[in-house]
Amino acid sequence: VEIFPLQQDGQTMICLRDPLNISRTSVISIAAYFILSHLDGRHTLIDIQEAYAKRFGQLLLSQELNEFIEGLDRDYFFYNERFLNRQNEVVEDFRRLSARPPAHAGTVYQQETRALEAQLEAYFHAPDGPGAAERHQRPTPKALVAPHIDFHRGGPWYAWAYRELMNSEGADLYVLLGTSHCGGSTPFIVTPKDFETPLGLVETDKEFVRRLQEKYNADLFVDEYLHRAEHSLEFQVVFLKYIANLQSRRGSSRSCKIGPILVSSCHDMVQNGRLPQEEALVGSFLRRLRQQVEHESRRVCFVAGVDLAHVGAQFGDQDAITPSFLNWVEAEDLRLIERLVALDGPGFFREIAKDQDRRRICGFSPLYSLIQLLDGSRGRMLKYRQAFTPETGSAVTFTSVVFD
Repeated sequence: VEIFPLQQDGQTMICLRDPLNISRTSVISIAAYFILSHLDGRHTLIDIQEAYAKRFGQLLLSQELNEFIEGLDRDYFFYNERFLNRQNEVVEDFRRLSARPPAHAGTVYQQETRALEAQLEAYFHAPDGPGAAERHQRPTPKALVAPHIDFHRGGPWYAWAYRELMNSEGADLYVLLGTSHCGGSTPFIVTPKDFETPLGLVETDKEFVRRLQEKYNADLFVDEYLHRAEHSLEFQVVFLKYIANLQSRRGSSRSCKIGPILVSSCHDMVQNGRLPQEEALVGSFLRRLRQQVEHESRRVCFVAGVDLAHVGAQFGDQDAITPSFLNWVEAEDLRLIERLVALDGPGFFREIAKDQDRRRICGFSPLYSLIQLLDGSRGRMLKYRQAFTPETGSAVTFTSVVFD
C-alpha cells in the first residue's frame, strides 16, 4: 500500500492507495493515520486509546475506533479472508477479459479522444518540449526509453522520446518493457490481451507472446493480473497509439502491434552481487526474447517505460531533501545513463549495486533487460529531469533516451 501526504482544503491529509486497485483508495486525517500506525499487532484497542489521548489530548471513544477499523476492512486494507476473496474476484474478472481496459484514463490523462489528442500534442509544444516533427524522416529507432511518471509532471519528457518515432516510419512491433511496481512471482510477466485506449484499440501480437512462452521454464502468465492497473506500460501504449494515428493520417499502412512485458524487481541480485542474467529464469528469457526478435522479418522497436531515482520522505528517507543532495542524485543518475547508452550491462549494474540502490532506481530491471537485448547500437540521452513534490518532500527523476 502506498501511503503519502497530500493537501486537501488547506489541510494535510494522508492518502492510502493500493497500486493493484484491489483496496479502495482512501484519504484519512493525521489523527486517523496515528491510529493506523498503531494497528501493528502489538497494541490492543485500549493501548491505542491511551496513546491517542496522550498524543491529542482527547478521548477516542470505542465506537469511533471500531468504526475506523470497520472502514479499513470495508475498503479491503486488512489482509484477511475478505481481502483474499476480493483479490480472487479481481484476478478472475481480469482473466476473462479479451482486452485490458485503461486504468488511468480520466485521472492521469483525458478520457475523451479529442481532449486526449490535444493534451498529448501540447506536451510537444510545451516550453520544455521538443517541438513539432521534422519534415524529413529518419530511420526508425531500435529502442526508446521514456518515463512512466504521471503526465502532468513528465509529459514533455515523454514527447522528447516519442518525437523520435514521430520523425520515422515507425515499427511493425513494439516490444514493451515496463517496471512491475507490484513485483511478481516470476521475473517477467506477459499478457496476450489487447490494450484499450481513448484513441482506439492497440493490438497485442498474440503469436509473438505465445512463442515467448515456448521452452521457457516458468509461467509468463501466472501473474498476468499485475497488468490490470500497472501504469508503466499503459502510458507508453497511449503515446504509441497517438503516434500511430498521426502516421496513419500521413498515409502509413503500418499496424501498431505490441508485445507487453512487465519486469519484476532485481533488488535481491543487488544484495547478493550477482548479475541478473546469471539467474537462470532471467538469462534464459532474455536470450529467448533476443533470438525471437532477431528472427523477425518485421521492423521491431523496444520501448522501456521507466523512471530513475525515488528519494525523499515518501520513499522512506529520513533526511530532508536539499539542493546539494539533488545535485548528488543528478550526478549519480547521469553516470548511470552513461552506462545505459553505452550498453554496458556490468557497469550499469555496478552503478546501482555500489550503494545498494540508494536512490531506488525503479527502472533498474527493464533497463538492464534492454541492455541485454540491443547490440551494435549506442544511445543518445535527449532529456533528463528531477520532479520535486513539496507536499511529500520527495523527488522522482527520469530521462528520455533513443537508440538508433
